[in-house]
Amino acid sequence: MDTRVLAVDDEPQFLELEQLHLASHHVDVTTSESARAAIHELAHRDFDVVVSDYQMPDINGIDFLKMVRRSGSDVGFVLFTGKGREDVAMSALNEGANYYIQKGADMESQFALLAGIVEEIQRGRAASSALVESERLLRISNQRMDLLGSITRHDTMGGVMVAEGFIELAKSEADPEAAQAHMSKAKASLEKVRGIIEIARTYQINGAMNIKWDSMGSVLDRAAASVQMEGVTYSSKAEDWMILVDPLLEMVCANILSNSVRHGRNATKVVASSEQRNDGLDLIIEDDGCGIAIEDKERIFNLQTPAGVPHGLSIARRILDAEMIQIREDGTQGTGARFVLHFPDGLYKKRPLTRIEL
Repeated sequence: MDTRVLAVDDEPQFLELEQLHLASHHVDVTTSESARAAIHELAHRDFDVVVSDYQMPDINGIDFLKMVRRSGSDVGFVLFTGKGREDVAMSALNEGANYYIQKGADMESQFALLAGIVEEIQRGRAASSALVESERLLRISNQRMDLLGSITRHDTMGGVMVAEGFIELAKSEADPEAAQAHMSKAKASLEKVRGIIEIARTYQINGAMNIKWDSMGSVLDRAAASVQMEGVTYSSKAEDWMILVDPLLEMVCANILSNSVRHGRNATKVVASSEQRNDGLDLIIEDDGCGIAIEDKERIFNLQTPAGVPHGLSIARRILDAEMIQIREDGTQGTGARFVLHFPDGLYKKRPLTRIEL
C-alpha cells in the first residue's frame, strides 16, 4: 500500500508540484491549503506523514505541529522552512518534528530528498509498531498460558486427590461390589484429569502462540463456514471490530453455531451481533430455537463425555477463561439460546480517529 502523506501549504501550485513528484515515488498525497483544513483531514483519515510549510496565515507550521503532538498523534512530521531559518528548524525538532527541509530553487532535488525522508519515516514507524505489537502479543500469550496452567494444575490436583480417596476406600472395603464402585469412581476422576491435560496440550499447540488481530466478521464467517448448518440460516449484524483471536476462538464460535443446529429444535436462524459496553465488548450469538432452561444454563458448561472428558461448551469455557474472555448463556426458554462472549478492554479495538483541538 502506498505511503499516505498529508501536504499542507498555502501555495496551491507548490502543493501541486509536491503531489506530482511524490506520486512518482508511490506516495499518495492529500493536500490542504491551511492548517485548519489539515486538522479536519487528520480527524477523519489516517496518514503516515504530514509535510507542512512553516510560513502560513492564521496558524503557522510550528503551532500546527504543537496541536498535532498535543492530540497524542505520533504521525510522522516534516517541516518546510525558508532559507536562513535555523531557529525555526530547531524549534520544530524540539516540538517533535522528524525532519525539516529548507525550500530551495532546485525543486527536483528538494522533492527527491523529501521522498527519501518520507520513506525513511514510514520504515521506522512500521518497524517500531511491529516490535511494540509483537511484545504485547507475546505478553498476552504468556499470561494466557500462565492462567491455563493455573486452571489445569488446580483441576488435575483436585481430580487426582478424588481418585486417591476412592482408591483408599476400595482398599479398605470388604464388599467386592462396593470396592468396585469406588474403583470405578477413581477411574472416572482420572479420565477427567486426562481430558483436562489434553485440552491444555491442544491449547498450547494451536492457541496461545498463534494470537493475532482479526476482524470479528472474518472470525464469525470462518466459524460458520466450518459448520453444516442443515437448513438453519446464519447472518451477522456485528460491527467490524478488530479482536485479538487465535484458532481456538473460531472453534468456540463454531461449537455454539453447531449446538444451535443440533440442539435448537426447530431453530431456523442464527444471528451474530455486537454491543459495546462500559466494561468491554460483547459478541452475541443467538438462535430462534427452543432455548435453554434456567436450571441448565450453568450445567451446559460442565457436561462431560461418557469417558469423563469435558465436552463441547465445557471445553469452550475453559479455553475462553485462559483467553480472559467470559462466556454465558442468557436466552429465554421458548424463544432461543443466546450466548454472550465478553471481551475486556485491550482485547478489541477500532481504527482510532485523531482528534485535534483548535
